[in-house]
Amino acid sequence: MAKILVIDDDVSFNDALKQYLEYVGHKVVCAFDGKQGLSLLVQVKPDLVITDIVMPSVDGLEFIISIRDSITLFPCRIIAMSGGGRIGGANYLEMATALGVDDALEKPFGMEDLQKSIETLF
Repeated sequence: MAKILVIDDDVSFNDALKQYLEYVGHKVVCAFDGKQGLSLLVQVKPDLVITDIVMPSVDGLEFIISIRDSITLFPCRIIAMSGGGRIGGANYLEMATALGVDDALEKPFGMEDLQKSIETLF
């Protein structure tokens, strides 16, 4: 199974994802903003990052941009997630997709949807 870094500032949602992903056999580490996520990314070297977009400190788009060039050092897949929001004419998930994430999920989503996304990537 995959080593997964989950980044979301909603502690309850982060915990729910962690519990589910561990239940189905993945190893999971959580961060609560993009800054902490960047630090853990280097330490954990995950196979997959699941990141929210709207967060304090470093948001998900900044996180994706920050790791985009260093991804060759420790290749990992990225799933972006967001409950909505727009910058200009594009919504956050469209922007994340344009930045090269492997999948994008709109909140709320079912755990089955997340599992299907992960299975598609591995």
